[in-house]
Amino acid sequence: MPAIHCRACGVSRRCELCDVSLTLHRDQRLHCHHCGYSEAVPEACPACGSSELARIGAGTQRLEAELEKRVPELERIRLDADTASKPGALREALDRFVASDRAVLVGTQMVAKGHHFPGVSLAAVVDADTGLALPDFRADERTFQLVTQLAGRSGRDAPGKVIVQTFQPDATPLRYAARHDVTGFLTEELARRRELGYPPFRHLISIVASGADADAPSRLLRELNGELTGADLLGPAPLLRLRGRHRAQLVAKTDQPRALASRAGQLLAAAAPAMRRAGVSAVVDVDPQSL
Repeated sequence: MPAIHCRACGVSRRCELCDVSLTLHRDQRLHCHHCGYSEAVPEACPACGSSELARIGAGTQRLEAELEKRVPELERIRLDADTASKPGALREALDRFVASDRAVLVGTQMVAKGHHFPGVSLAAVVDADTGLALPDFRADERTFQLVTQLAGRSGRDAPGKVIVQTFQPDATPLRYAARHDVTGFLTEELARRRELGYPPFRHLISIVASGADADAPSRLLRELNGELTGADLLGPAPLLRLRGRHRAQLVAKTDQPRALASRAGQLLAAAAPAMRRAGVSAVVDVDPQSL
């Protein structure tokens, strides 16, 4: 979905609560996919006052518009968080696609997972590089999984074709996905994780602190960093704000997750009075699914 960008000063409209880009939805309001905040589209740039505002981004709406212009004979069915928010909308869109003679289903990752559509002869992954840039050790795995799952939607009943748009055709998950080489990808990915000490060879513990003050979460985690032993510690590092609260994260690699989590819990319990005064809270997560 497109974002609102000022041509004069180059500033894009961002969420006031968590500082991520706002995107324009069908209700003609800007929405934050991170915390749910929404606001009306401004008539002028809040930063410089210019009225030269442009919509940028290659989201599903932009792709749908391009398809309408270039292949108008195809029925276009869009499936994303915006269109699927109404009860029954997801099933209605899928039923329309299955029943149509010539149609294109434009959607987010929800299109790739768990669906079987007979007669699909072409699948395309647009901007496949996005997931590779995430600061998570599972980024390669998830990109490989997404591309192979989407590829599996095409050619089930007859020969099909898959197109992947990427600026990094030599990236590990894309190279192996292009060959449908699951074994090769797993072998290389497991070797990388063994060398770097990531699961399944070691355990991860994530400690996320949040507070209204910008420095308080990082300060708390720096104090924990000095008290925790028996682990390789990464951070603390800042995270995106969530619901107006500043956040920071400390990640530990360890072979003794229970002992380390217990020690972290003891330290946080001892710091609880000071944390309450500072308005800071913390969550300890053993083997988190995302970082």
